[in-house]
Amino acid sequence: MRDQPEYVIAVVTGASSGLGRALSFRLTAEGIHVVGIARNNLDLAETERGCKEGKFTPISCDVSNSAQIEAIAKSIEKSIGPVSILINNAALCVEQDFLGTSSDKIAEHVAINCLGPLYAAKAFIPPMLARNHGRIINVGSFAGDDPLVGKMGYSVSKAGARAFSKGLAKELEAFLPAVTVSEWIPSIMSTGIGRPEGISPDEAAYWGAALALDFRLEYHGLTFLKNKELIECRSFRNRVLDRVFFRPQKVPYVLEPRTRHTSQKAF
Repeated sequence: MRDQPEYVIAVVTGASSGLGRALSFRLTAEGIHVVGIARNNLDLAETERGCKEGKFTPISCDVSNSAQIEAIAKSIEKSIGPVSILINNAALCVEQDFLGTSSDKIAEHVAINCLGPLYAAKAFIPPMLARNHGRIINVGSFAGDDPLVGKMGYSVSKAGARAFSKGLAKELEAFLPAVTVSEWIPSIMSTGIGRPEGISPDEAAYWGAALALDFRLEYHGLTFLKNKELIECRSFRNRVLDRVFFRPQKVPYVLEPRTRHTSQKAF
């Protein structure tokens, strides 16, 4: 695990509810200063009340607005300090009938879920590269692999977001170990855009915080599902060759939270 700077600042998008709120609680409990970004000031204030005192800074911002994100990134660096961690979590998921909904409403999902991470990465990565230290976590979803009826915008946007995360990791390989990128798929959660039977954001946040706080080079370009590295299925030919040449099977990385803090907040 690479050493962290003495004073760590993390930016969490979509911090006003659900997983973003839970991640803010978890990271501030670990002593990390979190800058929470979202559009709703009242909900951000609620997140701040559940965070460790003095460790959360709420900032109203629309991640689908590139100019806003760029200005916010410069403001954070100037008034709060250097950002070491960016968690692209903000997401929109509204059920819409494709033929009965305007294209703009569907495109809004792409603007927030796909372009939002792109804009944030573009704004926060250059200072990380200049300091030779940074961590990017892109919260992903399998929605694009198996689209559901009524979720065209979410499915298309999340498919694009996954492609962006993989592409970003490739783009930054030439700069390693300055900035490492990982995709994290927390699975279906019991949030406003999830299902009641899903896992709690609080539980998922343990894994997300553990991944965000681990700067090891080996995590660059990897995808984690819940708390374990997702190993992509190898072709039949390669599996046969593995057996013929006695190649060892890859052991997936498992996320190990450093501590577990009890929270009084319900997410």
